[in-house]
Amino acid sequence: MIAFKSSLPGNSLLYKHPSVVHYKDSFAANIPVTQPVSIEQTGNAFFSSTPSWVKKLMHIRDGIVRQMGLKTTPHRKNRPQLAFVPGEKAGIFNILDKNDQELILGEDDKHLNFRVSLYLQPLDSTSQQLVCTITVHYNNTWGKLYFFFVKPFHRLIVPAILKNTVYQLRTSAQ
Repeated sequence: MIAFKSSLPGNSLLYKHPSVVHYKDSFAANIPVTQPVSIEQTGNAFFSSTPSWVKKLMHIRDGIVRQMGLKTTPHRKNRPQLAFVPGEKAGIFNILDKNDQELILGEDDKHLNFRVSLYLQPLDSTSQQLVCTITVHYNNTWGKLYFFFVKPFHRLIVPAILKNTVYQLRTSAQ
């Protein structure tokens, strides 16, 4: 399963959440399916697909950013299945918007605001495509500096999580 650079789909819900975007990237992967997967299945697979090396990096990051007053990642071994209702939380993410093909997650803090779009689109009768788009808005110099150090890891982490998400969706659909 390969994740590849992509772009934000033209009818994404992210366009309903206008903001100055200082950073944006999108990665996509194709999901071979016998039955279409739902956005809820996709969201739950996304939250349970973090590779162990990413969890270790997040643990290190949390130790550093805790000293700066930034939010840290809640660590749960058994995450309940989520319905992804706008206004509720999923880990550190607020669930901001949702329709049948897209889930918008995000968080605003004093240094930066970010949004994550998980967008499902049909390709043909046997496959769907999952596009994961991240947008970041810097609220101040600290946000810009923080993301400067995060960005190289981010470009590795997002495709790895996307790949694991698609693998989990593919194997659970069989």
